[in-house]
Amino acid sequence: MPPMYGPRATQVSRVLGRLARFGWQPTTICLAPRPGGPHWFDGASPDAPAGVELVRVPSPEEWFAVRAAWRVAPGLRDFPDSTRVWVRRAAHTAICLAAAGEYAGLMTFAQPWSDHLVGIRVHRATGLPWVAHFSDPWADSPYATPRQRSIWRRMEADVLREACAVVFVTEETADLVMAKYPGEWRKKVSIVPHGFESRSGGAPRPQDRRRPLRLAYVGRFYRGVRTPVALLRALAGLHRRESVAGTLEVLFVGPHVEEYERDAAALGIASLVRFRGRVSPAEAARVAADADVLLVVDAPGDGPSVFLPSKLIDYLPFRKPILGLTPETGASARLLRRLGCPVMRPDDVGGITSALADLIERWRAGTLDVGESFDRVAAEFDIAHTARLLHQVLLGAFTGAHEMRERGHISGIHS
Repeated sequence: MPPMYGPRATQVSRVLGRLARFGWQPTTICLAPRPGGPHWFDGASPDAPAGVELVRVPSPEEWFAVRAAWRVAPGLRDFPDSTRVWVRRAAHTAICLAAAGEYAGLMTFAQPWSDHLVGIRVHRATGLPWVAHFSDPWADSPYATPRQRSIWRRMEADVLREACAVVFVTEETADLVMAKYPGEWRKKVSIVPHGFESRSGGAPRPQDRRRPLRLAYVGRFYRGVRTPVALLRALAGLHRRESVAGTLEVLFVGPHVEEYERDAAALGIASLVRFRGRVSPAEAARVAADADVLLVVDAPGDGPSVFLPSKLIDYLPFRKPILGLTPETGASARLLRRLGCPVMRPDDVGGITSALADLIERWRAGTLDVGESFDRVAAEFDIAHTARLLHQVLLGAFTGAHEMRERGHISGIHS
């Protein structure tokens, strides 16, 4: 939850606020971050969504001694992540709240994955029906090390065994994760995509072709995994072929993007590219609104990509053309093609060069706009729609579990 930085905090806050409109009264146990600390970089304190109660619990993960221990023994953060030290406190708080009031059920959101460990403890102690929201793969994450996967498999299996319902944001992720478990467990799964809030700013501003075509990427990169290097090389190749100074500019905004300034300079395109570190969600929205084309950059891969990054969904209300650098098959590519947006492999420098040249040509011709299917497809990801899907999941999980308990099929307390 905000003020914690990142797309997951924004998504959870957004969906809980919408669930309150369906009559739910969410009590949310979340981190009490230190102002100005690693989880609250701007020190601003946002209000809770209407109808949502926040119960903030401090975490040892912000203690200097704990962070020093992680630097000495970084492997401690693999059980399953750095938030593990918060689990006991958060679970105790939830159990006390459940004892003092009437709750229909429990829902946990990852990441961090430690949230699901809180869920196991609370579910066992209270018997409350539990919905575990996965979003991305856990033990099957392509970014995990073999050691992490070996640790996470047991934790993941415990969560999937005990949760009453499990939510993923794509069919691809659900298929990947559930393939290794009994078929009966697959019946617990529901697909609820990320959702965006509609904008109140009106129609996009008219294009001014007297200025450069502006491409913007809002998000983070991971060195050696998800990077803009192929895009920078494509831009350099295009610039060598015919100067695009004054014709095209690219802006990268988000954590760790500045690490690639040196790459841009080495390629001779420093004047065409700007890098800004992490900014507030409001500023990130302004950057997206001012762009002419928005960029999605995923990690390359040999097979289909299971990921549907929330930033792609957050782009939709701006009604801008989106250039997707993502594996040719997978969740992101499927959505982008339905929207009528181009898709290129993240490591296909030649293909990216051609895509950039095509964008410039359409910009000059005044035909750079979203396709006919864009609005219809984007509407499927409006938070009003996706929150209703989650509302139905909660009703089914909580009502069904309570009925089973009344018939003696669910124990109220687990040791």
